[in-house]
Amino acid sequence: MPDGATLPVLDHELADDELQWMKSVFADLSKARAAAGPEFDPKEALRAILARMEYHLSAAPDLTGPGPWRLGQNRHGRGVAAVFLPKVELHTHIASRTDQFPMYVTGEAEGFSIDENGRPLLTPVVDGGHFHNAPGAPHAFVPKVGVPKPDNWEIAFIAITPRNLKEDTHRVSDEVRALYKQVVGQDAPLGV
Repeated sequence: MPDGATLPVLDHELADDELQWMKSVFADLSKARAAAGPEFDPKEALRAILARMEYHLSAAPDLTGPGPWRLGQNRHGRGVAAVFLPKVELHTHIASRTDQFPMYVTGEAEGFSIDENGRPLLTPVVDGGHFHNAPGAPHAFVPKVGVPKPDNWEIAFIAITPRNLKEDTHRVSDEVRALYKQVVGQDAPLGV
């Protein structure tokens, strides 16, 4: 596991153009959904949208396979990727702020986090929303508590990060795992 304590803390506010890029991607996905019939495939629609030149960043994106799709760096030097999670990944990034923008959920989802008073929190996931995770903040997307999880549950989001998170992804503490169990009602996954 990497040692995030040796990394400089990168905590920033997103620039207006980063937020506008995200809004445009989501607006185009919403238009594609509205124009499609019942066989709409959100992942393939998102792949087609991100392949458009208007959404290319520092390099042509890698849209192969099931994901994650590396989209390159934006003009602020932050990495952008489309991520598709079929399971819960509870973790923290000790030295990195992350921003996650849900594109779609197969089923329903909530975002697990800890509030400023140390209490566990579940926030409904809304397509086109924005989850900001400060450095050190534990977080995970989870199937909506109390609702049966479909076999094909998946959450897709676009992440904007200040560095390659392979060097700054960590397991959460036993205390956080206990808080997770308190609100989700099941043991936390081991994570990274």
